Amino acid sequence: MVAAIVAAVVTAATVGQSKPDFSGEWILNRAASVLSPGADGMQSGTVRIDHREPMFRYAATFSAAGGTPIKYTFELPSDGREVASGPQAAGGMGTLRWDADALILTSRIERPGGEMTIVFRYELVDRGRRLRAVERLRGSDHDQDNVWIFDRRE
Repeated sequence: MVAAIVAAVVTAATVGQSKPDFSGEWILNRAASVLSPGADGMQSGTVRIDHREPMFRYAATFSAAGGTPIKYTFELPSDGREVASGPQAAGGMGTLRWDADALILTSRIERPGGEMTIVFRYELVDRGRRLRAVERLRGSDHDQDNVWIFDRRE
């Protein structure tokens, strides 16, 4: 009997929990970010997220000193299905899945020199005032590990 009550309480608590909503406009906090060579040239950036579970829409513009802005967009469902959509070039596949309150984006891109994999872990921190995007890039001519910090535009 006690086990049944505990199971019911745990189930009710789990069902009642909602996932965070990443929607908003986010401004790169360059000073708070830790970027590898290559990514460290980015001076400014803006990210717009429209997150209506299960769809996650992402649009970003980044600028380096004296360079042409880099823009990319992707739209993925958060159910972990692999789809041909994401921040990848032609021949790429992407997935988006939940890991507790974080969203994990995995992109695989076929390139002439082999496959490149980019994994981002998106988390809301500081009570939702900041977006942390931990990036791991492998399989290119310059592997990278970056921590991008964005402040919510009010």
